[in-house]
Amino acid sequence: MLNVLYLVHDVSDPAVRRRITMLRAGGAQVTLAGFRRTANPIADVEGLRPLDLGATRDGRFAQRLTAVAKAAVSIGARLRGMPRPDLIIARNLEMLALARRANTAFGAAVPIVYECLDIHRLMLRSDAVGRALRATERYLARDVRLLVTSSPAFTANYFEPFGQVTAPVELVENKYFEAAAILPAEHEMAEAPVAPPWRIGWFGALRCRRSLELLADFSRRADG
Repeated sequence: MLNVLYLVHDVSDPAVRRRITMLRAGGAQVTLAGFRRTANPIADVEGLRPLDLGATRDGRFAQRLTAVAKAAVSIGARLRGMPRPDLIIARNLEMLALARRANTAFGAAVPIVYECLDIHRLMLRSDAVGRALRATERYLARDVRLLVTSSPAFTANYFEPFGQVTAPVELVENKYFEAAAILPAEHEMAEAPVAPPWRIGWFGALRCRRSLELLADFSRRADG
């Protein structure tokens, strides 16, 4: 069984829960560590008790960098006593910095996967800020074993033109993942599915006119 240390910027992110399900479906044993957006630590994420690295605020880039810097100082001590993982997955750039620190604590012999599912607008700037951030990403990702991204456009329009990551690329699109057919019986949901009518939320960083039109059309055709 593959032991995976999964470092995330928000342990309560629904996408993190989906990725944990996917990793387990593939036979991995997952240790979750990351930041939270809540006042108090989160006790349970998909049956896992995450290693709490502190609180961050959405959209507060400077505050997140400060939190990462503080976590970088203490992450070695926090991981002390943990068996060395077979793989470290870093979700987003700030977690890649922590992944390298964690790897040092484990003897610098654990392969790192860089999971980048969004390109922050600051990374695309042509000024000194953008150049500095891209240089930081290139440095931190210089020896990662794999880049996981959610769109071929990210690779074609960002990673390749700017020469950010030389590792092989694995495309994992944001699609519904059904693990029921491959997960063991103990992972089945104990509760019955929620009965209709169902409510659909339209939120997050990827809102656009087309996605709203698709949801509206679906809800009309579903007849409530």
